[in-house]
Amino acid sequence: MSSAAAGPLRAADDKTAEPRRSAESGEATHDAHGRSEPASAASAPAAVLAPAPSPTGRPRRRRHALGLVVPITLVALWSLAGAAGVISPRLLPPPSTVAQAGWDFVAGSGGATLPGVVPFEGAAGRHIAASVGRWLSAFALAVGVGVPLGLALGLSRRAADLLDPLVQGLRSIPITAWLPIALIWFGLGEGAARYLVFIGAVFPIVIATADSSARVPHHLVDAASMLGTPARALARRVYLPAALPGIVTGLRLGLTLGWMSVIVGELTGSTSGVGAMMFAAREVGRLDQIIVGMATFAVIGLMGDIALRAASRRFVAWSDG
Repeated sequence: MSSAAAGPLRAADDKTAEPRRSAESGEATHDAHGRSEPASAASAPAAVLAPAPSPTGRPRRRRHALGLVVPITLVALWSLAGAAGVISPRLLPPPSTVAQAGWDFVAGSGGATLPGVVPFEGAAGRHIAASVGRWLSAFALAVGVGVPLGLALGLSRRAADLLDPLVQGLRSIPITAWLPIALIWFGLGEGAARYLVFIGAVFPIVIATADSSARVPHHLVDAASMLGTPARALARRVYLPAALPGIVTGLRLGLTLGWMSVIVGELTGSTSGVGAMMFAAREVGRLDQIIVGMATFAVIGLMGDIALRAASRRFVAWSDG
């Protein structure tokens, strides 16, 4: 081939190669009329296709730190009010006295609030284990009764007509009103205490489960039916998963109210448990020990709620968005 003929071919190759290089570099190309053309989708910037970086733990740690601001401020004001004589130590002992009582409760050498009856010093493990054991065993029973009963009330009109008035009436009875009948039925000791915790925990679970299952959108049920889900499997495959966020809310309420009922249950003659310790401290006027018991209830209740939320997060994560 002559050099004259080779020249136009090389020029044509250069013209076709130049747009190719422009496309590979991600720049816009131009046609014969000067109009710009976007680069191909294959040459999109890698930053657009790359996954977003995972969020750091800083926002969560910042929220946790903010949650400590108000308690620390209240303790500081409490300490200043006590030091200034605004609050009598007989009505509210200073934080230093309560802290010392808390240390004795956890690591004391041993002793009794009421001699030979309810120990205080060094008895934190015993009392906490007794109270938490009553709480969790009664809460587990409340879940086993409350969730199926709530599903029945929410999914069956006949069951709701039959049982809802009874449930609504019983849940209106104060927990302390159940105490005399619990003592008659179960006597002094563990049976009455666990029964009272069960009563405190079960009704929030029933109501939340019934309400959330009754509010499941009908189009979800219709879609599942069209896809071949048998009617007997709708409760397990549709209603229960869709109602799970509301059920978890009921579980959290039941867990907290059950823990609040522990102290009532320990009025039934128990000699172990945080509530029993507090009542023994009341007999001898140890307000610092009573406040230690209140703080113990607050910390354990908060830890229980955090644990329940963490355990249920993977099941209800779809509802966050």
